[in-house]
Amino acid sequence: MRTFIIKANEAHTKADFSLSDLPGTSGRIDLLCRALNAAFMLSHGFRKSVRVWLNLNGPPNPPKTIRFEGPRLKVRLNPDERSTAKLIAKALKGGEGLREPVKEVEVLPGLYVSNMTFEDVVRRTLKEARLFHLHENGRDISDVSFGGNVAFVLGDHIGLSEENERFLDGISERISVGPKVYLTSHVISYVNITLDRLRLG
Repeated sequence: MRTFIIKANEAHTKADFSLSDLPGTSGRIDLLCRALNAAFMLSHGFRKSVRVWLNLNGPPNPPKTIRFEGPRLKVRLNPDERSTAKLIAKALKGGEGLREPVKEVEVLPGLYVSNMTFEDVVRRTLKEARLFHLHENGRDISDVSFGGNVAFVLGDHIGLSEENERFLDGISERISVGPKVYLTSHVISYVNITLDRLRLG
């Protein structure tokens, strides 16, 4: 299983955004839509052995975490951001009554929502996967030996905080896809291609 954990610093935690203006009204949920497409979509197919955690920390009720579980996912992801944003909005609506910190609600088959924090998601993932923090100053991905279940932590356009990075440094390995800061969706695509070449997952 390949897992991607994306921390979205400003993404809205309520479905109060306009599907016609995602960049301007949602805290950049459009970036998360592109990340989901990069994680799951192939030209004529869908990656089943992928899990994506979206950890949303924007207004009005952070945090909210949405999990897309590839093996169980029945909804269709399309290349357009609007339809993917509708799924995120549906998950947020499904989680409006949640009070418990880590309880998940399955909104649709394979689509879950909870109030988990970024740290909650990372700790849960550590129980079943080797954790990598994608960082421009990390070890080059071509020098890393992969195997088994792997998980990758990324930030959004703002990135991870120093506190987040200190938390990850003790439990993950920093790796890099290149010497510059790249778009989250492009990094996910690169990681998927790298693992495909290694015939992993």
